[in-house]
Amino acid sequence: MGLTSRTFAVTLLVVAVAAVAGAVLLWPRVRGPRPLRVAARVGMIVLCQVTAIFVVMVTVNNENGFYASWDDLLGNANSGGGKPLAGPGPTPTPTKPDYRVKFASYSQGFEKASVRGWKSGTKGDVIVWTPPQYKKAEYAHTRFPVIEVLHGIPGTPHSFLRGMRLGRIMQNEITAGRAEPAILVLPTITPDRVNTGCADVPGKSHVSTWLTDDVVQTIAHNFRTLPAPRGWAVMGISTGGYCAARLALEHPDRFAAGAAMAPDNPDEAARGARSPVWLARNTNPDVQILVESSKQDPESPPKFADWITSACHPPTVVTTLRIDNGGHNWKTWAGMFPAAFTWVSGRIEAPRAVPLAPSAAP
Repeated sequence: MGLTSRTFAVTLLVVAVAAVAGAVLLWPRVRGPRPLRVAARVGMIVLCQVTAIFVVMVTVNNENGFYASWDDLLGNANSGGGKPLAGPGPTPTPTKPDYRVKFASYSQGFEKASVRGWKSGTKGDVIVWTPPQYKKAEYAHTRFPVIEVLHGIPGTPHSFLRGMRLGRIMQNEITAGRAEPAILVLPTITPDRVNTGCADVPGKSHVSTWLTDDVVQTIAHNFRTLPAPRGWAVMGISTGGYCAARLALEHPDRFAAGAAMAPDNPDEAARGARSPVWLARNTNPDVQILVESSKQDPESPPKFADWITSACHPPTVVTTLRIDNGGHNWKTWAGMFPAAFTWVSGRIEAPRAVPLAPSAAP
């Protein structure tokens, strides 16, 4: 029974109600010595409280998408797991990386695969959504732009499917003509279960290499994608928003644009000197950045966007969007995505036929 399944939530609710009903019925019927009666009644109270707490915890988790599965809750969400920077296994590493991966049908029209990080030395889950146009005959020779979408912490790529119907949001923008058809790629940003702010941290995890090389190469070899950087963008929420700004500023050779929605503190020094603000102030990338925030979000106030804006200088371009209402939660982020998809779509190439070297892309 899945952690976020409706069956599990309903079962917990039934157990909680049964615990209260049982306490009401059994309370006057407890027999035996006084210490035994007191212990039995205390036990009933504790059982009622524990079951009620579990109901509240599961409800809050389902509303906010903090943990997507039992493995996520227990720290085993990514099939890569294991020790940071450990080798991919006892099998000898081929002299030439093989980026071919079998993506299996997953949920809400997404496909999922466990991806090996040939350069980062790690492994993690990647979920992919292709627009309806991708499988149509008239688009058989068309390559599509790609948007990497990064989750927050705690969280996994699946959090987007639980917290919001991301594919449907993108499809609505495409149908309305506000965005071009694009491939959405949802990789884990903690392949070694450690938060590095999507940076390469020796001895911990090479997340930057994982996201900008391993994931990019894998998607390019398995799907019909436009070449980087003009055909690629990165966006994210919360910690993923911090990562989107950071990766776009540090890797303009991979991404033409980056959209940060409700990002973590962009001047945070704990994640290393190369924070988004540091990169904006000390580099000069030809890239476009969007920072979207809510005036009611105490964890990611609009001043974060101001810090990035003041640190950037041409040819870097920063756009800010601010909404009046909403906190640091999935409901707010779901409301931010339509405008962010429209903004990103206008800054990367539209689907087109382009001659590229043959790959495994279907």
